[in-house]
Amino acid sequence: MINQELIDYIIKCRALKISNEQIKTNLISIGWHNELINDAFHEIVSIESQKLPLVRINNIFKRYSPSKNITVAALNGISLEVYKGEFLSITGYSGSGKSTLLNLIGLIDEPDGGEIIFENEDIKGSKNRQLTQLRLFNIGFIFQFFNLLEDFTAIENVAFALRLQNVGFRKTKERAKEILEVLGLKDKMKRYPKELSGGEQQRVAIARALAKDPLLILADEPTAHLDFKNGQLLISLLREINVKFKKTIVLVSHEPSFAEQADRVVILMDGKLNDIKRLRL
Repeated sequence: MINQELIDYIIKCRALKISNEQIKTNLISIGWHNELINDAFHEIVSIESQKLPLVRINNIFKRYSPSKNITVAALNGISLEVYKGEFLSITGYSGSGKSTLLNLIGLIDEPDGGEIIFENEDIKGSKNRQLTQLRLFNIGFIFQFFNLLEDFTAIENVAFALRLQNVGFRKTKERAKEILEVLGLKDKMKRYPKELSGGEQQRVAIARALAKDPLLILADEPTAHLDFKNGQLLISLLREINVKFKKTIVLVSHEPSFAEQADRVVILMDGKLNDIKRLRL
């Protein structure tokens, strides 16, 4: 039987860029048997090889021209795979390209170079209507400013996303109610956004993203307007959704303590991929 404690230790060491040989030496020195160590390494390799990419970003470039004579390279030759069922975080200093990369993964923006493969389909050349349909049925978005409709109640905000998918009125209401109850908002369904706290508004935004049953949920700095306690509650909720509903989640966060609760952490610097850390399988 594979020892989970041993696997977790190896993954953490690899995230710190410690070589496999050094990890083995350290483990043997504290009493682990060589056979158990090799079994753990084989298990890690086996699990990683079975992961299937939902999104593949290949050598992506993105530039902006804020004025006629100035061009800014937001992303410079980034390649990345987002695996089905994983919780991935993207972090880095302000201006490192985090939100730009998220917008490309979410098919909101188009690259100036490179390719984006979504569910084994190259989106290059796709028409705006095709991209809109891909986003509508496959991607849920959670924004840092909540982006709730102020004249709609919590349940109406969630139901609206389903109506865009042409889901029937009765099923829309049932689904919205079910998701809000799961997220602990049973007694807040008929309240308007201004009657909810920041944390409650963000949970409504999460419910809206989750209700349409997307393949991928993208969260752009969702804790930016929350205190640390409510921010941690939100990250824990995203992890629960990742595990319970088997949803692929990509989180952008500048807060290391939040970003490092993901399975993998992608670190950007000046529009380039600086590092990728795997923290858990």
